[in-house]
Amino acid sequence: MDGGKSAFWLEVMEQLRTEIDCDFCCVGLVEGESRSLHWKAASGNEGERYSSISDRPGRGLTGTVVKVGRAMPVNFADLIMSRTLHEYPIMTAERLRSAYAVPLTEGASVMGVLLAGDRWKRVYRPEERNCIKLAAERISRKFAENSSEAASS
Repeated sequence: MDGGKSAFWLEVMEQLRTEIDCDFCCVGLVEGESRSLHWKAASGNEGERYSSISDRPGRGLTGTVVKVGRAMPVNFADLIMSRTLHEYPIMTAERLRSAYAVPLTEGASVMGVLLAGDRWKRVYRPEERNCIKLAAERISRKFAENSSEAASS
Protein backbone atom coordinates (compact mmCIF):
# COMPACT_ATOMS: atom_id res chain seq x y z
CA MET A 1 0.00 0.00 0.00
CA ASP A 2 1.12 3.53 -0.75
CA GLY A 3 2.83 4.98 2.36
CA GLY A 4 1.53 8.51 1.73
CA LYS A 5 -2.04 7.31 1.33
CA SER A 6 -1.76 5.19 4.47
CA ALA A 7 -0.32 8.09 6.47
CA PHE A 8 -3.16 10.35 5.33
CA TRP A 9 -5.78 7.73 6.25
CA LEU A 10 -4.21 7.27 9.68
CA GLU A 11 -4.18 11.02 10.26
CA VAL A 12 -7.88 11.31 9.35
CA MET A 13 -8.78 8.29 11.49
CA GLU A 14 -6.82 9.56 14.50
CA GLN A 15 -8.57 12.93 14.19
CA LEU A 16 -11.94 11.23 13.96
CA ARG A 17 -11.25 9.00 16.98
CA THR A 18 -10.37 12.08 19.02
CA GLU A 19 -13.31 14.11 17.73
CA ILE A 20 -16.03 11.55 18.47
CA ASP A 21 -14.14 9.65 21.18
CA CYS A 22 -14.40 6.21 19.58
CA ASP A 23 -12.15 3.18 20.13
CA PHE A 24 -11.47 2.12 16.56
CA CYS A 25 -11.47 3.34 12.95
CA CYS A 26 -10.70 1.35 9.84
CA VAL A 27 -10.60 1.90 6.07
CA GLY A 28 -11.62 -0.97 3.81
CA LEU A 29 -11.38 -0.99 0.02
CA VAL A 30 -13.38 -2.99 -2.51
CA GLU A 31 -10.97 -5.00 -4.64
CA GLY A 32 -10.93 -7.37 -7.56
CA GLU A 33 -13.64 -8.74 -9.77
CA SER A 34 -15.27 -10.36 -6.75
CA ARG A 35 -15.64 -6.90 -5.15
CA SER A 36 -14.54 -8.19 -1.74
CA LEU A 37 -13.94 -5.62 0.99
CA HIS A 38 -10.36 -5.73 2.34
CA TRP A 39 -9.36 -3.72 5.44
CA LYS A 40 -6.27 -1.65 4.63
CA ALA A 41 -5.55 0.71 7.53
CA ALA A 42 -6.73 1.04 11.11
CA SER A 43 -6.39 3.23 14.16
CA GLY A 44 -7.06 1.99 17.68
CA ASN A 45 -6.71 -1.63 16.57
CA GLU A 46 -5.82 -4.34 19.08
CA GLY A 47 -3.47 -6.10 16.65
CA GLU A 48 -2.82 -6.57 12.96
CA ARG A 49 -5.55 -9.17 12.48
CA TYR A 50 -7.81 -6.62 10.72
CA SER A 51 -5.45 -6.55 7.74
CA SER A 52 -6.09 -10.21 6.91
CA ILE A 53 -9.88 -9.85 7.06
CA SER A 54 -12.05 -9.51 3.99
CA ASP A 55 -15.83 -9.36 3.73
CA ARG A 56 -17.26 -11.73 1.16
CA PRO A 57 -19.24 -10.15 -1.69
CA GLY A 58 -22.89 -9.68 -0.80
CA ARG A 59 -22.27 -10.27 2.91
CA GLY A 60 -21.72 -7.96 5.86
CA LEU A 61 -20.65 -4.44 4.98
CA THR A 62 -20.11 -5.43 1.33
CA GLY A 63 -23.75 -6.46 1.08
CA THR A 64 -25.04 -3.36 2.83
CA VAL A 65 -22.92 -0.21 2.79
CA VAL A 66 -21.05 -1.02 -0.44
CA LYS A 67 -24.05 -2.38 -2.34
CA VAL A 68 -26.54 0.30 -1.29
CA GLY A 69 -24.05 3.17 -0.98
CA ARG A 70 -25.47 4.48 2.30
CA ALA A 71 -24.14 4.76 5.82
CA MET A 72 -25.43 2.37 8.46
CA PRO A 73 -25.07 1.63 12.16
CA VAL A 74 -23.87 -1.83 13.17
CA ASN A 75 -24.81 -3.23 16.57
CA PHE A 76 -23.30 -6.44 17.97
CA ALA A 77 -26.50 -7.51 19.76
CA ASP A 78 -28.56 -7.05 16.58
CA LEU A 79 -26.06 -9.15 14.61
CA ILE A 80 -26.32 -11.96 17.16
CA MET A 81 -30.12 -11.85 17.18
CA SER A 82 -30.29 -11.89 13.38
CA ARG A 83 -27.61 -14.62 13.24
CA THR A 84 -25.42 -12.56 10.91
CA LEU A 85 -22.45 -11.86 13.19
CA HIS A 86 -20.29 -14.22 11.07
CA GLU A 87 -20.78 -11.82 8.14
CA TYR A 88 -19.01 -9.02 10.06
CA PRO A 89 -15.59 -10.50 10.98
CA ILE A 90 -14.10 -7.08 11.74
CA MET A 91 -16.58 -6.74 14.63
CA THR A 92 -15.38 -9.93 16.32
CA ALA A 93 -11.68 -9.46 15.49
CA GLU A 94 -11.64 -6.04 17.17
CA ARG A 95 -14.22 -6.94 19.86
CA LEU A 96 -16.52 -4.12 18.67
CA ARG A 97 -20.00 -3.82 20.17
CA SER A 98 -21.14 -0.81 18.14
CA ALA A 99 -20.01 0.70 14.86
CA TYR A 100 -21.04 3.15 12.18
CA ALA A 101 -20.01 2.48 8.58
CA VAL A 102 -19.91 5.09 5.80
CA PRO A 103 -19.21 4.45 2.10
CA LEU A 104 -16.10 5.86 0.46
CA THR A 105 -17.10 7.00 -2.99
CA GLU A 106 -15.40 7.93 -6.23
CA GLY A 107 -17.93 9.55 -8.50
CA ALA A 108 -21.06 7.43 -8.38
CA SER A 109 -19.33 4.20 -7.34
CA VAL A 110 -18.50 2.95 -3.86
CA MET A 111 -14.81 2.11 -3.55
CA GLY A 112 -14.72 1.26 0.14
CA VAL A 113 -15.91 1.84 3.69
CA LEU A 114 -14.84 3.94 6.66
CA LEU A 115 -15.82 2.17 9.86
CA ALA A 116 -15.80 3.84 13.29
CA GLY A 117 -16.44 1.54 16.21
CA ASP A 118 -16.49 1.07 19.96
CA ARG A 119 -15.87 -1.82 22.29
CA TRP A 120 -18.99 -0.91 24.27
CA LYS A 121 -22.63 -0.45 23.34
CA ARG A 122 -23.09 2.98 21.82
CA VAL A 123 -25.63 4.85 19.73
CA TYR A 124 -23.92 7.42 17.52
CA ARG A 125 -25.56 10.83 17.74
CA PRO A 126 -26.38 12.73 14.50
CA GLU A 127 -23.42 15.09 14.98
CA GLU A 128 -21.07 12.09 15.45
CA ARG A 129 -22.48 10.44 12.35
CA ASN A 130 -21.87 13.67 10.48
CA CYS A 131 -18.22 13.74 11.67
CA ILE A 132 -17.74 10.18 10.36
CA LYS A 133 -19.35 11.17 7.06
CA LEU A 134 -17.06 14.21 6.73
CA ALA A 135 -13.99 12.06 7.45
CA ALA A 136 -15.15 9.61 4.75
CA GLU A 137 -15.54 12.51 2.31
CA ARG A 138 -11.97 13.67 3.05
CA ILE A 139 -10.62 10.18 2.39
CA SER A 140 -12.71 9.86 -0.80
CA ARG A 141 -11.46 13.24 -2.10
CA LYS A 142 -7.84 12.28 -1.48
CA PHE A 143 -8.38 8.93 -3.16
CA ALA A 144 -9.91 10.67 -6.21
CA GLU A 145 -6.98 13.14 -6.35
CA ASN A 146 -4.48 10.27 -6.26
CA SER A 147 -6.41 8.38 -8.95
CA SER A 148 -6.47 11.38 -11.29
CA GLU A 149 -2.76 12.04 -10.70
CA ALA A 150 -1.95 8.41 -11.51
CA ALA A 151 -4.10 8.53 -14.64
CA SER A 152 -2.39 11.70 -15.93
CA SER A 153 1.17 10.39 -15.44
